[in-house]
Amino acid sequence: MTTFSYWEQQCLDSVDWVVIGAGLVGLQSARRIKETYPHQRVLVVDVHAMGGAASLRNAGFVCFGSAGEMLDEIDRTSESEAVMLYDKRFQGIQRLMNRYGAERLGFEATGGMEVFVAGEADEAERVLGSLGYLNELLKSIQGDGAFTACGTSHLGMHIYGKGVMAPAEGGIQTHLLYRAVRMDAIAVGVEIYEGMRVIDWLEHAQGVQVRMENGLVIRSERLLVCTNGFTKSLLPGVPVAPARGQVFVTESLGALPFKGIFHADKGYIYFRSLGDRVLIGGARNLDFQGEETTEMEVTAAFEDHLKHYVETVVMPGKIVNFEYGWSGIMGMDNNRNPIIGWHSDRVCLAVRMGGMGVALSSWVAEEVVRVIRGDEGI
Repeated sequence: MTTFSYWEQQCLDSVDWVVIGAGLVGLQSARRIKETYPHQRVLVVDVHAMGGAASLRNAGFVCFGSAGEMLDEIDRTSESEAVMLYDKRFQGIQRLMNRYGAERLGFEATGGMEVFVAGEADEAERVLGSLGYLNELLKSIQGDGAFTACGTSHLGMHIYGKGVMAPAEGGIQTHLLYRAVRMDAIAVGVEIYEGMRVIDWLEHAQGVQVRMENGLVIRSERLLVCTNGFTKSLLPGVPVAPARGQVFVTESLGALPFKGIFHADKGYIYFRSLGDRVLIGGARNLDFQGEETTEMEVTAAFEDHLKHYVETVVMPGKIVNFEYGWSGIMGMDNNRNPIIGWHSDRVCLAVRMGGMGVALSSWVAEEVVRVIRGDEGI
């Protein structure tokens, strides 16, 4: 029988807030709660080390996205929902940069180029023909030129001769971002406990009893759920599903003929230069149903598909091998706007980042505090 010391249980008593999820959203939300209520005790728990679901397992994109992705978002939801989501991403990135600075996050202001494989001329012209419409939609958020047409012949890729540049997109060093966010939370007094799997909780008039898989119970005034792609295991009725994103990095290839951030296939494929390597990920649209999983594995089908893409599109004629391969679990729904609000009297949600948690996380943290304080405008 597992037993617990007096000290272990005392460590987890008299908590004002328990935050489930030590990723970018959970840590920044916890920090903002602690900054807003400095005398309250804020405790973050996570089963994974280092917020391992997605925050350190992404591709290192700022996540403004592409024009094709924006058009796809409009088709799936609505014009207003798509613009609202873009605005949240834009605000979130500004807040991240303002707090930490580009150098601390390893930000590279490369812009992001959307490219089309050689046989996608019709799709390319459809997207290019929509740039005026999209730029007008986004003008109040970003000013002129959210997306601009560009040439692609200088890249040496097997792609259509025209692409679309998103000047605000860029690369970020994910480990530096996570380190900065984590150190920031600790500096203001947030407590972080990992290896702690929450299985359920009991809400009552005096607070919430959060029960761990190991039998420990945390007694807290309130609970904030920041579990994103793992939310259904705790709250099956919340409209957010897991979505695995697989990512691979090649061996050293020497000097690359291009540098920067790239999107293809409505944003479902994404790749970038990473020093003398190529990082590539995505292609989830090959098997939406199969990738709706919380298993953090890489599969041969996706590895083979993305390897072939590098060898035939990105660096045609080059034989490449992957040295790294991993997956992360995103939280998705048809509508990718985040869910932020009270689930019950003492349980608040901040979930469904739609694969854009890097861009959204700082914005979400501010909205969490607004919800807690009862401000209008949510």
